[in-house]
Amino acid sequence: MVLHISDLEASFISNETYKDNKEEIKHIVNGKKVKWKTIETITDKDTGLHGYVLQNPETEEVVISFRGTELPTTTTKQVEQKYVGSPSQDARLAGAGGGAKLKDDKLVYETQDTDFSEFAKDVKEDVEGIVLGNSNYSKKEYRKTPYIASPSQDAALLAGTAKLNPHDKTITYTNKNQFTEADNVVNKYVKQFGANNITFVGHSLGGGLAQYYAVKYESNAITFAAADVFDLLSDENQKRALNGEFKDNIISYTYPDDSVGTYYKKSVGSVYYMGDPAPGGWGLSSHGIKNYMDNSMYDENGYFLPSLLYDEKIQDQLTMSPLALKNSGVSDFPIRIQASLLDSYATELKDSEHQIAVTRKAVTHFLDDYLATMTELKSKYINMVGYGEYDKLNPSHVEEAFRGLTEIGPEGIPMLLEIDELEDLLAKLQRSHLDTGDIAYNMEKMSKDFTQVDQLLAQWLKIQ
Repeated sequence: MVLHISDLEASFISNETYKDNKEEIKHIVNGKKVKWKTIETITDKDTGLHGYVLQNPETEEVVISFRGTELPTTTTKQVEQKYVGSPSQDARLAGAGGGAKLKDDKLVYETQDTDFSEFAKDVKEDVEGIVLGNSNYSKKEYRKTPYIASPSQDAALLAGTAKLNPHDKTITYTNKNQFTEADNVVNKYVKQFGANNITFVGHSLGGGLAQYYAVKYESNAITFAAADVFDLLSDENQKRALNGEFKDNIISYTYPDDSVGTYYKKSVGSVYYMGDPAPGGWGLSSHGIKNYMDNSMYDENGYFLPSLLYDEKIQDQLTMSPLALKNSGVSDFPIRIQASLLDSYATELKDSEHQIAVTRKAVTHFLDDYLATMTELKSKYINMVGYGEYDKLNPSHVEEAFRGLTEIGPEGIPMLLEIDELEDLLAKLQRSHLDTGDIAYNMEKMSKDFTQVDQLLAQWLKIQ
């Protein structure tokens, strides 16, 4: 199946996944109403897991979305109590505790209750899984060892993080977290619809879950400011990620100053920055999913404008949308994007090479003109002495005057500037000219090699 889901749809679904009890998700793309119907709600109260299994009735595509880290929720409640003139009631009327008002002999005020329960579960997941976790964290059961009744083993059994196997007197350690609890639902729909027909989406922790399952089931993912899950992958899948095997399947967007989205050393799929990474900076102001929701960021088909995107590796502005390329059936689109960037770099360097050559030529002409002018100037004054109004002067006086005003350079030519510095500048320009030309040549060659290898592989695999 050719996938049709756009960046706009993926970001919209990721945003809507933060809401409860969604029976369907509707939005507009290119003037057309797009509907995703909820097949199943993914939830586990103990771990804070929440998400949706959705299907587009027209395209039959399936999306599995995961909710990210939830902020504490605050609810406001109105309280009415009989006014008896107590000091505490009068203090409220005076403005304490948010203030109050009298209504029909009753004191009316509001209280706020902040619920940290879901936030605490997600933070636990972020710390134990994303920051401290390894590949064992995403397994329901791991590390089977002989049971020797050690204090640590008994503590694990008591805490419910291990189970005893009486038949062989061993203990198996267990996990219960969002990664383990989502697996049964994901596995069910992968079997039903096929991994190639499913796209995982999510923001923050939800983006990490989306990446993890896209790798585990060799499916697709579109994520926003995703949490780092590289260490949660199996050793084999970590090697595959390093080899770039998931770059076609997993597209991740993050702002370059997002301390969550850029908190990784090794990317799982293809990463694209929402802006120029050059300025640097680190924080959370750009982390929220709302930062990806502005309609002006998308073209008429719901894809991010390439001018907003920067390649993670080459860190230059894109000229084409990665998801649009993928949905058009283009294979190895990350290589094609990077080949295009290398080609544009080579063109820029060729322009720089030309500018350096022009500058070097101008400096050389300046030096030649300068030497000729100073020689002519000295000769002019030497020819003026010995007669007329300068009859009492001779050439030695002219030489002495020039020595007092200037440095005497090669062949007795007076110099008003440091000839060594000028020659050093010329040498640097020459080296820059050669280096820039060499770099431009190699970058152009790399671009052609990228494209050629891609075409050869495509022909071999009969993709094109």
